[in-house]
Amino acid sequence: MNTVEDRIRAATRAAANTVPPDGVPPLRLPTAGPTRRHRRARRARRWQLNLGSYRPRWTPWLTPAAAALAVVVIVVAVVGIGHSVHHSGGTGTRPATTHPGPAVPGTTAGPPVSAYVDSGQIPPYYLAIAPPSAATGIPAAADVRATISGRTLATIEPTAAHRAIVAVTAAADDRTFVLAEQAAAAGTGAEYGQAIAFYLVRLSSAGQPGPLTRLPESVPAGQLMTGLALSPGGSELAIAIQPGHAGAASATQEIKVYPLGGGPVRTWSGDGIIGASDDATSLSWADSQRTLAFNWQSGQVASVRLLNLESAGGSLLANSRQVMSVAAELTQPAGLSVITPDGSAIVYAASPLARADSKLPHAYTTSGFAEFSTATGRVTRILGSWSGPEAVNVLWSDANGRVLIGIIASADHTYVGVISGNTFTPLNDQANTAAPDTSTW
Repeated sequence: MNTVEDRIRAATRAAANTVPPDGVPPLRLPTAGPTRRHRRARRARRWQLNLGSYRPRWTPWLTPAAAALAVVVIVVAVVGIGHSVHHSGGTGTRPATTHPGPAVPGTTAGPPVSAYVDSGQIPPYYLAIAPPSAATGIPAAADVRATISGRTLATIEPTAAHRAIVAVTAAADDRTFVLAEQAAAAGTGAEYGQAIAFYLVRLSSAGQPGPLTRLPESVPAGQLMTGLALSPGGSELAIAIQPGHAGAASATQEIKVYPLGGGPVRTWSGDGIIGASDDATSLSWADSQRTLAFNWQSGQVASVRLLNLESAGGSLLANSRQVMSVAAELTQPAGLSVITPDGSAIVYAASPLARADSKLPHAYTTSGFAEFSTATGRVTRILGSWSGPEAVNVLWSDANGRVLIGIIASADHTYVGVISGNTFTPLNDQANTAAPDTSTW
């Protein structure tokens, strides 16, 4: 069978299978007993909440699935979009499962990655931060990879020696990317002392990068970048900034939106926390470009809020509304969340609840990728609901959240893969990625 026939068959199967994969069972609460946790440590981009006794604070109208989700850790953030970059225009139909992909322990094998790419459901290319360099011990370059094979097609090097690419974000076309570059420095607090520059790069249809274009935007030395997201159309860049790390400045968070074609910069500010150092996963855009989702922590409560980008700037809280929150009792080391491009849902990776003393108050072992309606706050769907493997992060979503790219931990390994319905297909050649949540579509 030739390549054209392969594509026709994959497209035909995808079109035929138009029944959405909504028959996923809700999260179930197993009987009490010891639970083994094997969450992979992420970079220091996780919020921390203090834990008292566990008493969920979900509103009574939440569905049973949401009630079950109240007792799991919600891993928010982010990412790198998606990262927070998550904007493909896929239809959300599932490809055929005649030839499933490789199985990951504890999951149901899904179609091969090629079926998703050939049918246009996931993007063909992605960027990943390369492994640390031998000279600095810091990830320095960004690899352009083929989604099907995982093969590195090209490597984008920093603009000068002893500089490092620390974050990447993408537009919806899977061709336009912005790279954040900083002087390579190690040690606690080093990230505050280095200015961050931004570069635009476009990929050819064959996945080859063009020249880097320096953008006028920057993060000054002494400030901390805690979020980065390129708009779906590639026309605006959203950056979350902590103005300082001492005194009152450490409690203030700003979101700035820069028009890349020139024009006034809009700024929203408030007291709280968004993301962490060099975080490209804590902000995500809806395709309308009128809404920006951001992770937010104020005091002991973590939430996801939607910022109205039609406002001129001002108060971060007054110009946004809360969609989801996590009870103060959760220890919530939160990671990535993304808004679906159509703006209908927030996708969370939810895993078993942990306490501050690392003990489980309950033996809940089921996790999954839960989707909360942006209109009602209710759980509308849970993808990848498995007992054993943990849903760690979500990196990308198709238009309406029916096909995801995310991270799970299973059998003491971490996998990046495609989630559809209750199936999981790992990507190929993941061993050469420094940190899986730096992969950006």
